[in-house]
Amino acid sequence: MGDEYWQATAEMYTQIFQKPKMTQKLLMKPPFRYLHDIFTATSSTTGYGRGLFSGEELDSKITEKEAKINFLVKLIQLTELVVGEEIDVKPTKIVAGLEPEKTNNFLQAMFRAATSGIDTTPHVQ
Repeated sequence: MGDEYWQATAEMYTQIFQKPKMTQKLLMKPPFRYLHDIFTATSSTTGYGRGLFSGEELDSKITEKEAKINFLVKLIQLTELVVGEEIDVKPTKIVAGLEPEKTNNFLQAMFRAATSGIDTTPHVQ
């Protein structure tokens, strides 16, 4: 697959928002805060996952590893429900900055879910 795995992700998300910028550097090793910002921008544009997170979870400055993992678990589970397939990604690896190809595959699945027109409200509840 080479190093181009990030390009499809960038092309997808630039269709729905301008910020955060979808750059090669960030997508090749996406930090948690960047992933949080991508979700937040996606949600505000498409309504995807609205109501899934509350309070401190909506703050992109989450610092505790456990809180980051819990955030990602909820987001991955929602995405799997909407796309109807299991996503081969581990929240612990994402937080550790490992397996960026799988992280990008997850982001692409989240994009498909967010732009599918499926109302996520029943899944969120």
